[in-house]
Amino acid sequence: MSTQKIEKLWGLAFQQEPAESIIKFTAGRDVFGIKAADYKLLPYDFWGNKAHCVMLSKQEIIGIKDAQVILQGLAQIEKLSKEGKFSLDPAKEDVHTNIESWLIEKYGIESAGKLHTARSRNDQVVLDLRLYLRDQNLKLVLQNIKLVEGLITQAQKFKDCLVPGFTHHQHAMVTTFGHILLAFATMLARDNQRLLHWFNLHNFNPLGSVVGYGTSFPIDQKFTSQLLGFDRVEINSLDVITNRWEAEADLAFAISVLMNHLSILAETLILFSMPEFKMLKLADQFSTGSSIMPQKKNPDPLEVIKGKAGLAAGLVQGLLSIGKGSFIGYNRDSQWTKYLIFDLLDECLPAPGVMKEVIENLKVNKEQMRKWCQVGFIGATTLLEQLVLNFKIPFRKAKMVMEKAVKYSEGEEKVTSAALKKSLEEEEMAINLAQKQVDQWQEPDEIVKLNKSLGGPGPKLLHKNSNDLLLQIKKQQKWVEGKVTQKKKSIEFLNQQINEIMEA
Repeated sequence: MSTQKIEKLWGLAFQQEPAESIIKFTAGRDVFGIKAADYKLLPYDFWGNKAHCVMLSKQEIIGIKDAQVILQGLAQIEKLSKEGKFSLDPAKEDVHTNIESWLIEKYGIESAGKLHTARSRNDQVVLDLRLYLRDQNLKLVLQNIKLVEGLITQAQKFKDCLVPGFTHHQHAMVTTFGHILLAFATMLARDNQRLLHWFNLHNFNPLGSVVGYGTSFPIDQKFTSQLLGFDRVEINSLDVITNRWEAEADLAFAISVLMNHLSILAETLILFSMPEFKMLKLADQFSTGSSIMPQKKNPDPLEVIKGKAGLAAGLVQGLLSIGKGSFIGYNRDSQWTKYLIFDLLDECLPAPGVMKEVIENLKVNKEQMRKWCQVGFIGATTLLEQLVLNFKIPFRKAKMVMEKAVKYSEGEEKVTSAALKKSLEEEEMAINLAQKQVDQWQEPDEIVKLNKSLGGPGPKLLHKNSNDLLLQIKKQQKWVEGKVTQKKKSIEFLNQQINEIMEA
C-alpha cells in the first residue's frame, strides 16, 4: 500500500485507504462522467427485437428469409455492442432507431425494414424499460439481502450489549445494540417485500400495445411473454402506454423508502460515533479527511447516503409530476421519466453494499455504551412500571409520583429512594421501598431482563426474532432466484426458436 497515495488523499492520520468503490460513491459526478442514457437499454432492445422478430416469423407476418436476415443482423450488432464497437448516433434520436437504421443500412430495407411491423417505439421503449427495471430491482434486492444478513449477524453478536435508547434525541429507555441493529434489519427486509411486490404490478408484457390502440396484425403476445420472461400480457394496451411513468414511479418509491431507512441508520451511526458519545468508531476506509484540518475523520459515505435519500425523494416527486399531466394516450412528457429513474438507480443501487461494509467494520465500545445507560434517569420508566405492577397503583397516579421523584432527585442520574419516598408520602401512598430495590429496578441489565415485549430487546427473544427474519429473507432470496431462473429459461427458449428459424 502506498503511503504517499494515502497522504495525498486523506492524510497520515489514516491507517487504511478507502476502496475505489467508496471514493466513487462519495465523489458523485464531480469527476465521473455518465454515458448517454440509451446505452443502458441496448441489451434489452436486442432482446426485445429478437423476440419480436421470432414472433413475426412464427405468425407468418414476415417470411422466414426476412427473419433470418434480421436475426443475423441483430446477432452481428449485438456482438459489436459487447465489444464496445457500436456507438449510438445522436442524429438517430434513440437506441431503437439506431439499431433499426443500422440493420436497414447493412441489409437493406426490403428485409430489415420489416422488423418494425406490428409495433411502435411506444411499446418498444416500455418493453426495454420493463426489462431493465426488472433486472435492476433484483440486483438491489440481492444487495439488500446481504445487508440484512450482515445486520442480523451483528445484532446477534451484540444482543447483550447495553445501549441507551432515544426519543427526541434524548435518553429514553435502556435497550441493546442488537435490538437497534435488528430494527434496521426488519425495516430493510420489509423494503425487499415492497421491491418484490413491484413484480406483481408490472412484470407484464407491453409488447403489442403499439401506440396504445393495438394492431390488426395477428400477433401472439402470449408467445412473446414466454420469450421475454413476463408473467402475462398487459390487460389494456392504452393503459400501459398512457402510464409510462407508473412502473418507474412505483420502483422509485420503493427505493426511496429503502433509502430513507438507510439514511436513518446512517444518522444513527454518525451520532453514536461522535466524540461526545464515543459509542462507535467507523473504520478508516469509510471515512475521509479534511483539506485543512489534520485531525478530521469524517463519515462521508454515511452522509452521502443521507444526501442520496433526499435525491431519491425528489426524483420520485418528479416522476409523479410528469405522470399527472398526461392526457389519455401517449404523451412525449413521459420520455423524461427514463432519465429520472436511470439517475435514481445509478445513485442508489450501490448504497446497501456500502452500508453492509460499514456495518461489518464497525468498532463497538461496549463500556462507553454501558456508561451512557447510567445517566439521564433512563431507568425511571421501568421503575414506574414495576411500581404499578407490584403495588397495583393506577398508572396515571404512579406517573405523577415518579415525575415528582425525578424532580426531587435533581443533581443525580437516577431516582433516589429518598426522593421516591417523599413523593409517595405527598400522594398519601403507603409504600416503603428500600434503596436496593429502587436501584435494582433502574439497573440497565435488570431493565432489559424485565422487558416482556415480543419485539423487545430481551436476548432470547432477539435471537428468536433474528432467526425468524433470516427465514423471511431466505424466502426472498429463493423468490429472486426463481425470477433469475425464469429469465434464463426465457432466453434459452428464445435462442431455441432463433436456431430453428436460422436452420430452416
